[in-house]
Amino acid sequence: MGDTLERIFEYRVLYAKHRELQIPLSRDEQKRFGQLRSELPDHVPSVDERDSGTLLEDALPAQFVAGGRFGSGVLRNGSAIGLAIETQEEPPALGQRLILHVQEQRRGIEYTFPCRVISRVVKGAPSMGVVFDGVPSEARSLGRSSGVFRPDGEFQEDELETTKVSRL
Repeated sequence: MGDTLERIFEYRVLYAKHRELQIPLSRDEQKRFGQLRSELPDHVPSVDERDSGTLLEDALPAQFVAGGRFGSGVLRNGSAIGLAIETQEEPPALGQRLILHVQEQRRGIEYTFPCRVISRVVKGAPSMGVVFDGVPSEARSLGRSSGVFRPDGEFQEDELETTKVSRL
């Protein structure tokens, strides 16, 4: 699953660089962009879609901020243009912009995607389909200066200094 989300992220970064930021892609980037475009489906999947091209091997926890409220759910399906998220409560309204955070814990990466709601299910199991709407980002969720203890419970000297500064 991490590979699929990583490819979606990479595609969205290249797409945003070229289309939204209007930065020319290098030859290698152009080649990779074309390869990813051919590998990733070009429609927003639904939560219950079983297409092997969109279905993620492992569902991932997802949190979002929309309209001044927080929500959570599970990322189930993804494509080049959007994601399908099963929500724990009623999803945001159609057209609502949101910031989606997805943690891929196995690899220690948190992805952040600006999105817009284009479909929603409110009866039965609530869910939403979102399209990407902006430049995504990624961050190490268990980096050395993240304030998280290492598995052995020890701090490195530079981690201790970083922690001291962040507490001031």
